[in-house]
Amino acid sequence: MPPVPVTLRELFRAWLVIGTQSVGGGASTLYLMRRELVERRAWLTHREFLEEWALCKLSLGINLVALTGLVGSRLAGAPGVLVSLVALMVPSGVITAAMTAGYAVVRDEAIVRAALAGAGPVTVGMTIGISFTFARQAVRRGWRGSIDWAWGLVAVGAGLFTGLTPIVVIGLGIAVGVTLLRGETSRASADPGT
Repeated sequence: MPPVPVTLRELFRAWLVIGTQSVGGGASTLYLMRRELVERRAWLTHREFLEEWALCKLSLGINLVALTGLVGSRLAGAPGVLVSLVALMVPSGVITAAMTAGYAVVRDEAIVRAALAGAGPVTVGMTIGISFTFARQAVRRGWRGSIDWAWGLVAVGAGLFTGLTPIVVIGLGIAVGVTLLRGETSRASADPGT
């Protein structure tokens, strides 16, 4: 739990900011979550956010929705889950519906096609940027850091150049952790925010 209790009103406002600005989903939503919850409001440390994101990546369904519920639960219990999910999803759903209706009207315009052609590279850049930020924050210090970086490179290579499914890569990562990092405690409780 955060040192200062988070009110449901504050929680709602934070998720409303994220829900109304996270155009593009995925990387942009994750970036806004991290900026709002870790950097601006300091409700979570970088490590706590990263660990909760990693846990949500293992869940079924939409990972960002799982992360929203998990953070809401951590900050304000069961009411926090409801407030967080409503504040994230309702505004973004309304904006998405309005944009879809607008797009149906202008989708054949040359300028719209040109604008959408530029969206792909921006999304790739945002995904690489947030991945690099998370990688820097996830790495431990000392010899354990070399294991983190080595396994990260192996996992990226496996994802890009082999037919291994993500569940196999995750399973192998768990095996590496159990074998080489046994006794390593979570830094979420002890780490001041790195």
